[in-house]
Formats: sequence, structure tokens, C-alpha cells
Amino acid sequence: MIRVALLAGLVFSGLALAQANPEEEWGTLPVDPNSPKPPPVPVPASRAPAAAALAPRLGIDVDPRPPPEPNTVSMFAGPTLGQWKRGQAIYVGFPTLGLRLAIGLLDRLDFAVGFESFYGVMNEFHVGLKVGLIRGAHWNLSAAADGMLALFGQRASKEERGPRWITGHRNFGANPGLVLSYQGESPRAARLFVDLRYLIAFDTDTFAKDPLNGVPPDLIVGHNATLHFGAEMPLSARTSFMFMLGLDFHGRSDDAIIMPVAMLGLVTGL
Repeated sequence: MIRVALLAGLVFSGLALAQANPEEEWGTLPVDPNSPKPPPVPVPASRAPAAAALAPRLGIDVDPRPPPEPNTVSMFAGPTLGQWKRGQAIYVGFPTLGLRLAIGLLDRLDFAVGFESFYGVMNEFHVGLKVGLIRGAHWNLSAAADGMLALFGQRASKEERGPRWITGHRNFGANPGLVLSYQGESPRAARLFVDLRYLIAFDTDTFAKDPLNGVPPDLIVGHNATLHFGAEMPLSARTSFMFMLGLDFHGRSDDAIIMPVAMLGLVTGL
């Protein structure tokens, strides 16, 4: 009887130890080396950085996220579009609103047409060129010029403090100048630009303010300068938000000496 009791005690002790360590018992099971591995577990994009750090520990394959496509569509900054690439811009502000379309004729030569309006009181049509002079990883410098034809709602003799006085523009004009811009390392970094122009205005709607001054000349030339600062801030690979601030300096005594400028717009690639 004593031997039977001792044997029963040993059996119960072995069963207790086996129940206390079930993992060790499962770990001793044989594994087929030819059995297929389980498929990788998909990881949400929002948790990709944390999952990438834990992937080597968990044995999960995580594809790296591709870098964002750089935005190269510029209408107001220094870079040119590139041959046969197209861009467009629409903007609104003070004193004008407008639309501009451009195409790259060469890698460093853009041709543009545009329309600008002093909210219907003055409507002006533009034809322009931009030539890339210096192209770098961060800095770009271009020469630009527009030719302009303006149509006014009123004759100059009847206008007081109107679009001529505010903008310094007349029936015809041209504005050669330079555009300098800087862009950071990121593919979607903002393009900061400075636009400096000489605006020459040709007035063919002349009139005599004082009869004692005699007959006015058929053409009066006005000399102006514009200094604008702004940025194109990419929203995607082909779309950017644009803002611009600046000052226009007018040389004619008939115009405002200094006029502030503010514009907001959208630049897109076609």
C-alpha cells in the first residue's frame, strides 16, 4: 500500500508540472521545414513609421513610402516651365485681377498670354516672355518682359482718381525686368521670389488740362517702377498657392506717387 501511494504521488506531481509549463510542452512539437510562411500583415499608412521600426523584430515586410513628386510649375518665380510644358495662373487682389497662360518654347524660354482687369473699368491684354538666366538647385534668376494693350471705360479727360491714376498704365505699355527666386531642399518647399520691373506707359489719349498750354502732344510717355515680393507654395505636384505684396512707383505727376499691391492666386500645370 505504501508503494502504491508513493507511485500515485509521483504521477500527480508530473501532471502538475506539465500543466504549469504548457508552452514548453508545445515548443517540443516538431515543425515541418517545408511548410509555407504566413503572408505579411498589411500595416496602415498612419502607423508606417512605427511599424517600420518594429518590422525587423516581428518579421513583417513593410514597403517604404515613395518620396513626394517635386512641384516644378512656376508662373511668378524664377524657374521656367521647360520645353512644351504648360502652366496657368489665376489671381485676384488690389488693384487688379487676372488670368495668365504660359508654355515653354524651349527649356529656358517661356511664352505667355494674359488678361488683367481693374474690375471692368480697365481691361488689359498681355503678351510676355521669360528667359532663364541662372538655374541652380536653390536659386533661379530670369529676365522677363510683357507687352500690354489696355482698354479703358472712360476717356482720360473725364477720369479722376481712376485706373490710370492708381495703376500708372496707359493705352500701351511694356515692363522689362528681373525675377529672382529661392527654393529649399524639400520637393514641396515654397518658392520665394522678388520681381523688379521698369514699367513704361505710352499714353495716346492726351488732352489739354489748361487751354493756355496749347495743343498737347499725340504721345506722352510715363516712367514707372514696380517691386513685388511673394511666394508660390506647392499644394501638390502640379498646383501651388500664390501670394504677392509690393509697391508701384509712378513717375507721372498725374498718377499716385506710390501704390500698394496685394494679390492671391492659384498656379496649376496643364
